[in-house]
Amino acid sequence: MYQQVQVHRTVYGAGEDQLLQGDGSRLPRDIRKKAGQIQCVYLDPPFMTGKVFRRKRPWGEKGWRKGSPVLELPGYEDRFADEQSYLKMIRRMVAASRDLLRPEGVFYLHLDWRMNGPARTMCDRIFGKDRFLNEIIWSYESGGRSKKTFSRKHDNILMYAKGKDYRFDITRVPLPRGENRQNHMARNMDENGRMYSSIRSGGKEYRYYDDEPVYPGDVWNDISILQQRDPERTGFMTQKPVKLLERMLKPVTEPGDWVADLCCGSGTTLVTAEQLGCHYIGMDRNPETVALSLARLEGKNLTVQSSTAMDGKALRARYDAVSGRLMLEGLDLSGEPWPEAAKGADLIESWETGAIEKDAFISQRRFQRSFQYPALVESLAIGAGKMPDLLLTDAAGTRRAYQWRDE
Repeated sequence: MYQQVQVHRTVYGAGEDQLLQGDGSRLPRDIRKKAGQIQCVYLDPPFMTGKVFRRKRPWGEKGWRKGSPVLELPGYEDRFADEQSYLKMIRRMVAASRDLLRPEGVFYLHLDWRMNGPARTMCDRIFGKDRFLNEIIWSYESGGRSKKTFSRKHDNILMYAKGKDYRFDITRVPLPRGENRQNHMARNMDENGRMYSSIRSGGKEYRYYDDEPVYPGDVWNDISILQQRDPERTGFMTQKPVKLLERMLKPVTEPGDWVADLCCGSGTTLVTAEQLGCHYIGMDRNPETVALSLARLEGKNLTVQSSTAMDGKALRARYDAVSGRLMLEGLDLSGEPWPEAAKGADLIESWETGAIEKDAFISQRRFQRSFQYPALVESLAIGAGKMPDLLLTDAAGTRRAYQWRDE
């Protein structure tokens, strides 16, 4: 039978990349050892809104297929005693980020109008005013409209370099010129049928062809926030789009570089780094958020440092000797946040087979629900060999490990 045990690490492949439950302002020793090796650090901390955020997550095959039913779950509190305590947290993370960076490294701090001013002054002190590169304005249309002020419809992203010889290649983020034509320019077609805009200055004609790229400035109004039905959405309250992180990471990283996010939330930075062929380090205080990030990652070379729960919840599974299959039947969960109708395998979002070694779960296979694959594999052919140990994540993001014990 399967008995619940606790593990503190989950290892995929060689386990080089890191996803940790922890406070980004107090880095553990394993991460401090990376000092001077990280090419890019991105921080998207709380904005000091004074709000308590909640997240929504579908459950069961129907939820993943149709977007309903969903669980409404605790997210995080963006509340601080005062401005001083907030800035103390930010100061620690910014200083830790600077220590992690390579001499060629680049740092981004993503905030909004509330604390952008004092944070800019702080970053100037930590990095030096001469290392300031940009204040990027991410402009978007969402939410209501103010009648007492001009509506606040943008975030501020501060960009700093670790050293004077920082890496930056803007040609890696081209934009199609045809979508960025200047209205005052004349429109023409050349002898080869190529459309262009032109302007005359000093007796010369300057041509700008539609099929030649232009590059972003520091105001980005072409990347929208994620809409409610966007397939990229995870239900995390302040999730950023992959396109936004691509634009920040592509000019400053190359495949094989290290990227870090000390407030990784739903994991968008890590997903983007993985897609770009980079190694990554992600941290977040919330263990359920760590599970959310993991669900989005391929994680073929990853160590997750987050302890599994020990709450006595029983796993119902059996081995069918006739078919040689392990049959997964569900978890015994009840009470908040579970509806009374929720039962069986519907409560499982993912499960993994592997082996428990000391305090680590060495993962071999993982089965994960998604909008693309809403039905969860519920049985696995294992033959008559040793029963695998299991790690399950429920729809609320709680991870539990189970070890086979002969009766």
